[in-house]
Amino acid sequence: MEGLSMLRTIRSWIDRKYGAITNPVNGLANPVFNNSNRIARILYRSNAYRRLSWHMVRSGVPPREIIRSQFPYIDRDPLRPVFLEVEFTNYCNLQCVYCTSPLGRRPRGYIEPETFANVVTGIEELGIHRVTVVGNGEPTLHPEFGQFIGRLGNVASYVSVLTNAQWHNADEIIAAILQARVRTIEISLDGTDKESYERARVGGNFERLISNLTLLKKLKARTHRRVLTNIRLMLRPSERPLEQSMKKYWRQFADTVMAQYLQERKALRLQKDLYKPAHHLSQEFPRCSQPSNVLGVNWNGNVPLCNFSVEQAGPPGLILGNIKNESLKNIWNGRVMRSYRRGHCDRIPDLMPICKGCTGN
Repeated sequence: MEGLSMLRTIRSWIDRKYGAITNPVNGLANPVFNNSNRIARILYRSNAYRRLSWHMVRSGVPPREIIRSQFPYIDRDPLRPVFLEVEFTNYCNLQCVYCTSPLGRRPRGYIEPETFANVVTGIEELGIHRVTVVGNGEPTLHPEFGQFIGRLGNVASYVSVLTNAQWHNADEIIAAILQARVRTIEISLDGTDKESYERARVGGNFERLISNLTLLKKLKARTHRRVLTNIRLMLRPSERPLEQSMKKYWRQFADTVMAQYLQERKALRLQKDLYKPAHHLSQEFPRCSQPSNVLGVNWNGNVPLCNFSVEQAGPPGLILGNIKNESLKNIWNGRVMRSYRRGHCDRIPDLMPICKGCTGN
């Protein structure tokens, strides 16, 4: 008991000194969350980060790039992004209440084979080690998901897939992931029971989720594939007292569980029980890692400055180029991207005008 009390005391001290979450201020109902507090992000998720980082090293990701993902300014003008985000589609089978996907702010579609081929060429040209299949939709809905994920596994050291795991064809999807060189399956979910899950994940089915996670765990064990399952647990302020018990519940299905603190978005101002982003309130410029670390490709080939630019600049966001007519290498080293990179690194507001008040990342 004394040891447990000491751990709680240490955790409380860490929260006070380095925590990204602060108590309500200025009459606000919800606590404030500072997403650009790098130390807090590492401390809150230290167990998951440690295991994921070691998994990346074993898979061939250079340690310097892992460090760069959390401390981006160690390279002022890096040769390549730490990881590439690829959107197979922005169609989704759910309408999560806090997600921007149901708003349909961009035309919907599926990445075409020719566009995908340009993605593969860009990965090889830049020497990108980490690729994440993600976006404003559910990637496993793409009719050529299995073929595309297999191709990515052949050109990148570390491929991860972010999914809601609401697969109707679970055997097929899991087989495609395990046969490809996918290193991490990340599953985004809410709550720990049918009511809380389906209230947040409109259109989802809790029993199907549990069935699919159970099957995934079973097939991983049977095939002995070195695939790590990471659950992204979406947490609201009202759920923070239950955080540890919720993580414990989901650990039975996954290798790691990582909390994601749900924040108010500009497009979703009316949502309740969300963290208040610090930089929305102060209208300051966050210390953002995205221009130094991340490059993303939308299903139609557009490459935006970052995931948040659609909210900061309006649809379709600040588009740097399109890989149908320009290489990823040229876009990464382009004038606009380098300007924002230097702006965040040297704290020069005039070089990153759309970032004012953003949540940061």
